[in-house]
Amino acid sequence: MLRMALLATALLLPAIATAQPARGFYVDVGAGANIANDLLSSNETTKVSTDLGPVGLVGLGWRYGNGLRTEIEGSYRTNDVSGIATRRVNGALLPLGNAGGSARTYAIMANIAYDIPFQPFGLPLQPYVGAGVGYGWLDFNNANGDGYGTFALPQGNSYTGPTVVSFGSAGAFAYQAIVGASLPLRILPGLEATLEYRFFGMARADVPVDRMAANQTNLINGAVPSFATHNGFEVHDNAILIGLRYTFGGR
Repeated sequence: MLRMALLATALLLPAIATAQPARGFYVDVGAGANIANDLLSSNETTKVSTDLGPVGLVGLGWRYGNGLRTEIEGSYRTNDVSGIATRRVNGALLPLGNAGGSARTYAIMANIAYDIPFQPFGLPLQPYVGAGVGYGWLDFNNANGDGYGTFALPQGNSYTGPTVVSFGSAGAFAYQAIVGASLPLRILPGLEATLEYRFFGMARADVPVDRMAANQTNLINGAVPSFATHNGFEVHDNAILIGLRYTFGGR
């Protein structure tokens, strides 16, 4: 019995060694599509809706040989603005005309991931899960729309009429969750194809918002009537990405 156990162990050792997680430095790239939830300001006075858009990322990481990985990642997401609504008449959110521009999100993240020691359906797939925290920057690139409003101005003046509403940019704490799977590619040792889902979020980013009279010739005290404030927006984004990961010296 002991002899059979030793023989079985000897036969299994090569397979066990092959199955050990890789160790070393790796690079990771990915691209795909993202769906951003409507951006509703914290005081619910402004809502920005967007279309499906692209997402891309680049990561540099380290495998520890026990399934754990840590990495630093940079990412970029962009979505065209499909509509902007502001709270105006009787407290209702009403759409602005000629809404356009885009909502872009940049982020630097520190991630930790775990390659689960399991091959579903006997396939050479490597499922993994991960999470990350970092800093994101929400940039409304030329996002604006036409409306009609009233606002108070210095020296007791006020303005009522057509306005253009435009948005700026701001940063905030960011976080994400990752679920994916990788597949080794035989063309190059250490190269893997990846498919993953990511949920990305940002805490409240206080974005500058400007309202300006649409008629630039209607001056008050020699200046175009305008009003500046801030709106706090939280980002919630869902993305599907395909990519490549290469581990230097990997098997």
